[in-house]
Amino acid sequence: MNLNIINGRVWINSNLEDIIISIKDGKISKLANQDNIPEADVSIDVENNIVFPGCVDVHSHLRDSEFSYKEDFISGTQAAVAGGFTTVLDMPNTDPPIINVKELKKRQNNAKNRIFCNVGFYSSPIKSEDVNQLRLSNAIAFKIYLHKPFEEQDLSDVNLIRIMNRISECDSILAVHAEDRQLFDQNNNHTTESEVHAINRIIKLAKQTDCKIHFVHVSTKEGIEAIKNNKSIVDISCEATPHHMILNTEKINSEKHYCEPPLRDKENQEAIFNSVVDGEIDIIGTDHAPHSLRDKDEGKPGFPGLEITLPLMIDLYMKNKITLQRIYEILVDNPIKRFGLRNIGQIKEGYNADLIVINENKMNTINVNNFLSKAKNSPFDGNQILGEVTKTIINGQVVFDGKKIIASPGTGRVLEKEVDF
Repeated sequence: MNLNIINGRVWINSNLEDIIISIKDGKISKLANQDNIPEADVSIDVENNIVFPGCVDVHSHLRDSEFSYKEDFISGTQAAVAGGFTTVLDMPNTDPPIINVKELKKRQNNAKNRIFCNVGFYSSPIKSEDVNQLRLSNAIAFKIYLHKPFEEQDLSDVNLIRIMNRISECDSILAVHAEDRQLFDQNNNHTTESEVHAINRIIKLAKQTDCKIHFVHVSTKEGIEAIKNNKSIVDISCEATPHHMILNTEKINSEKHYCEPPLRDKENQEAIFNSVVDGEIDIIGTDHAPHSLRDKDEGKPGFPGLEITLPLMIDLYMKNKITLQRIYEILVDNPIKRFGLRNIGQIKEGYNADLIVINENKMNTINVNNFLSKAKNSPFDGNQILGEVTKTIINGQVVFDGKKIIASPGTGRVLEKEVDF
């Protein structure tokens, strides 16, 4: 089926242009002006709204398997497309964890025919000799949790160097949850020192191995400084979450809305905010971490983020606190480049037709009861924001119409090593 998207302000070459997009066989087949409309089976009038490349989340927890009561592939990817994400990368701390080829392939197979957006899967290797086979089995990247290693996982410097050397050899990237448990305080609180020490430790090892490093959910001013000061020396990047960027312990009850790392004080939060805006932080990751309400009452860390991250950024754009160019960089371009994805992220002939439509003038109240995610909790619940995703198109198919999912599971694809559709 040939599809035209008409009457949109289309994000091309860092500008919004009056362009018609033609889609055929899941690809952008032609870009035309209003006077040269190609023939199509269906035309979608997007009513002068923004047409943007689909967003990419490099930090999602889609749960499923033994954690299906929290979230599963269907609900998690529905949440993604409702929030404007056409590709998500799924973390390995599942039950069972993705620590070997057997579990990786099992998870990939379980996802097929159940996902609404494109999904890539991380793995967390136990042994260095597993890295190459995991990569050949389409592990999109690797992840370690310094504060909470998996059973039998040795994260000593000696073994980390072995693992990082193997990751470097296969030209992949290691994502790091950088907190040192030994520096938690006597009440097991995640101190700022625990993050900074862990970041510096990994930077030191990266200098010895040439391993590409991506620090997830950086939450401290000193952590940002350590990364900034070493970017010219080692191949490192970092992300922040919308909650660490926008919220602080003066604004929100950090015990009720517990996450790891926890929300920080105003000084650290403002440093995160400014670093996102200024370009020192490369990526916004949702850290979509769904839990049941009972689990939250028991202190489980995290909350869902896929449905609200882009609207929160658009709201900041409408308040002149961030540019649309910067939103494109942190939610589309930088994630794609850093994780070696291909054929997405630009509205360009020959590229995948993974697109979203945004009404930046629509006022909404965040309501957790309306989430498509199974998780019904958020520190942003009740916030009024400008910005709404009115359509999500994945692989050339309209999946979300602004109100509901209108496609079937299986619209999305499991990403492969070369990630070139």
